[in-house]
Amino acid sequence: MSFSKCPLCNGSEHGLQYRIESYSIIRCRSCDLMWLSPQPTREDLLKVYDDHYFSNDKFLCGKNEFIYGYCDYAAERFNKQSSYVPIAQKIKSHAPLLATGQPRLLDVGCGLGYFLDVAHDEGFAVNGLEFNATALATLQSKYVFPTWCADFQEFESAPYDVITMFDVIEHLRDPIAAVQKAVNLLNPNGILAMTTMDCGSLASRLLGTRLEDFRRVREHLFFFSRPSIRYLLEKYGFTLLEIRFHGHTFRLDLLSSRLKMSFPYLGALFERFVRALNVGHLQFHINPMTKMLVIAQKTVRS
Repeated sequence: MSFSKCPLCNGSEHGLQYRIESYSIIRCRSCDLMWLSPQPTREDLLKVYDDHYFSNDKFLCGKNEFIYGYCDYAAERFNKQSSYVPIAQKIKSHAPLLATGQPRLLDVGCGLGYFLDVAHDEGFAVNGLEFNATALATLQSKYVFPTWCADFQEFESAPYDVITMFDVIEHLRDPIAAVQKAVNLLNPNGILAMTTMDCGSLASRLLGTRLEDFRRVREHLFFFSRPSIRYLLEKYGFTLLEIRFHGHTFRLDLLSSRLKMSFPYLGALFERFVRALNVGHLQFHINPMTKMLVIAQKTVRS
């Protein structure tokens, strides 16, 4: 499937931004949204989100067909949770905007429940939604939080105070409908928090198709910049509260392997350095300014 007009602004002025093997990434010249062309079918996506999505042993081979999911998501647990703590606290700082009491939070695409655990510790009443049944079974074997295996568009519930989508919106076949769903599922003044690639940042533009986010052609369907995510949110009932760059903490051995995928010679040199000093187990926080944290509030109309 391909789009003759921009799915976000319905503009007809768009053109090729990048080409990755047989795929094109198209950019709208009006609203700055980018999208993958051709779009995968639902059946194509089901093959990606399989039992091995969170433990993809071919991820680091460097071939685009295997760059999806996670090399070892479970091994990243503590690093991910440490990065989630300030996000949960940032959302909590907007508590005066929310209903009194324990805010109800829905994490869409909750994976193995790492953010649910952090948000629970920060005082939220957490619920989770996960499309991958294998991941959900693992989550439910560890946590007692209410969680469901369902498509967000088909999910029905009492309203929430907070909805979170971390590294989710770029995977959705209809991100516009997902934002509309979120605004309908939130209480007045409710908060939507998301992380996604900032495809318009200076670093993203300089790195281009070397970036892993662009190379995930089997699962990344849409790419947002700051102008396009603002346009989307404001068009469908949100007031943007803040956008800021969001980094991540890696073990040095994993960081060197990821670096080698995009910059083979530099990555190989760094990998030898890490091995020679035997520091692969050490943690390193990196913020290449290619990913953004977006927090918006449901607009209450008078």
